[in-house]
Amino acid sequence: MAKRITASVKPALLAWARKSVRMSVEEATSRTKIPEGVIAAWEAGEGSPSIPQLRKLGEAYKRPLAVFFLSAPPQGFDAQKEFRRLAGVRPGQESPELMIAIRNATFHREAALELIEVLGESPRLINFQLHPSGHPEEAGNLVRKHLEMPWETQLKWSSPHAALTGWRQAIEEQGAFIFQTGKVTLEEMRGTCMPDQPMPVIILNSKDAPHGRIFSLLHEYLHILLHNGGHQTSRMAGKRSPEEQPLEVTANAVAAATLLPQMEFLETVSKYPGACQGDDNQLRLLAQRVKVSPEVVLRRLVTLGKVPQRTYRQKRREWGEAIWYDRKSKGGPVPQPVKILANEGRSFARLVLTAFDRRLITTSAASDYLGAKPIHFNKIRRELATR
Repeated sequence: MAKRITASVKPALLAWARKSVRMSVEEATSRTKIPEGVIAAWEAGEGSPSIPQLRKLGEAYKRPLAVFFLSAPPQGFDAQKEFRRLAGVRPGQESPELMIAIRNATFHREAALELIEVLGESPRLINFQLHPSGHPEEAGNLVRKHLEMPWETQLKWSSPHAALTGWRQAIEEQGAFIFQTGKVTLEEMRGTCMPDQPMPVIILNSKDAPHGRIFSLLHEYLHILLHNGGHQTSRMAGKRSPEEQPLEVTANAVAAATLLPQMEFLETVSKYPGACQGDDNQLRLLAQRVKVSPEVVLRRLVTLGKVPQRTYRQKRREWGEAIWYDRKSKGGPVPQPVKILANEGRSFARLVLTAFDRRLITTSAASDYLGAKPIHFNKIRRELATR
């Protein structure tokens, strides 16, 4: 019988890795299928996990195996403090799913910085800044020019998913990384960001409808631009402070002005006259044309003085919780390469495969970074070449 090889890992590191993702011992036991009481015993210094068991812990905590062999828990970056916290999510009350998503995004950013270095390149900096004192309409036009996004391109997109891909690609090309997670509830997070440069990170919730993700994407990118301008939303407060609220208002207003620039939008609205009277069918057709939700269209019409506020309130009551667009595509299962690019982002995937093709990282490392088996590499390359 083969001898069980244990890992020489310090109990403090085991406890730190679990707590860093806000996971209880009971949750860790359930996720890893390790017998009850064993994880708590290891953390108390009673016995050690085997290498396979340590791998299970690493998968559950989203930590590379090497981190468990450090001499002490890292004291630098703390993911729970370094992301833009949503109102109502208090420090210490985040779900394990949210902390894992943030930890995973942080790991990807660190990996990307290392890959850029081994490739002999320099990370791209986002030099554009946003200030809350600016007029939202002017700021929206400037952001749109910064992203090089013509109105005609937006109108030509074939679907909400195509629109999400288009906006995401435009922002990634500026130097941000955009990842998606489907493990966090929408009540806890629709989107968040880690705005520090180089290579700031945006995380979107794939449970949201494509239109919802588009608005969240623009909103979070605007927080990055506000951060560049020296205006930072507190990342530690679980409740909006009075000084933070203007930044949220600015991000929302400029996101709407960026998505629906006044002159071009109103010209398009003229072809759907019933939309300004609150006609549901006209609002739906107009929303399909400009690739945003009917609610965003209606809010924008209110902002531009084309629809009274009472009409917006009335329509919101009528719509209730109705979903105008399906969250999931009805075209069958999503191919694995498409799913990988949706979660990891095209920029990150391209960076990993470039380093792999130049033999700067191993097959195993590339597979770990992408969360994909090597058999999918060529399929991912072909998918990257489609746009």
